[in-house]
Amino acid sequence: MSKHLVVKVMNRNILTLILSVFLATLFLVISLVVLKMADFTKALIIAGPIPTLLPYDINFINLMVAFAIILLTPYPLIKYLEHRRKRKVELLMPVFLYDLAGLVRAGYTVPKALEMEAEKDLGPLTDLIRKAVTRITLGESVSKALNKAFKDQTLITRRFIETIAEAHESGGRAAQVLSGASSHAARLEAFEEEKRRSMKVYVSIIYVSIIVFMVSAAFLLFFNTALYGTMKEGGGIFTMLLTPEQLRGLLYYATLLISAPSCFVIGKIRSGTIVEGALHLVFIYIAIAIFYNSIDGIISMLLSLFSL
Repeated sequence: MSKHLVVKVMNRNILTLILSVFLATLFLVISLVVLKMADFTKALIIAGPIPTLLPYDINFINLMVAFAIILLTPYPLIKYLEHRRKRKVELLMPVFLYDLAGLVRAGYTVPKALEMEAEKDLGPLTDLIRKAVTRITLGESVSKALNKAFKDQTLITRRFIETIAEAHESGGRAAQVLSGASSHAARLEAFEEEKRRSMKVYVSIIYVSIIVFMVSAAFLLFFNTALYGTMKEGGGIFTMLLTPEQLRGLLYYATLLISAPSCFVIGKIRSGTIVEGALHLVFIYIAIAIFYNSIDGIISMLLSLFSL
């Protein structure tokens, strides 16, 4: 049963990844080959041992961003929703253990207390308790039933579930064991909440650094546009400057590149995995795309203000 569940989850994850790659690739092929939405004549040659052709056409970069968004969204979104459900179960553990301790103290056995808890509305925890109760009713031991029902939950949740099995086996000390576990779970959750609040500062710093880079890019493009327009009229060596369109493409690439590792760091800080970072990256890429597609209007507005 458990092996079948693991295989089913793995198959679903692999299927999601394959579907994401297929849809992203199909989108790119249709856009570039069929619709020909990019102009490959707009490209810079990057010197080096192997010269590299770097397209600076804004439509091409937009397509690359859309490709990355389609590729990165489905699988991380599914994993993030799973993580949130597991976190909700983890957050409910102090209350769950406290209620169990009260029922056991009132004279009920641990299996009967679990059966009574299964009738309450404890969100995602209710279904897990019901699965465990069903297994116990069918003859499985409390320990085995709980371990199987909660096997895919977080490590913290599984540790406290093991405590319930230990309480059942401890006989007369069951209420005391469960009460102590409830207090420990509450203290642990308070510590985790404090840690998450302190981590928000670092996450904010990363977001602010990306915003500062984009603001700097806007000013750099503004000065480049003004200087290029002035110097082009006079001719000479200054016409060898990067055009505003070329510089916008390079800055677009640079912003995308520096944002990727930063967003994965955010995911690692907030949830301990880089999966959540992929969702932050999608959000940031959308914001970057909107910024660089509207930056011409911002530059024009700034030029009109300074020309007054």
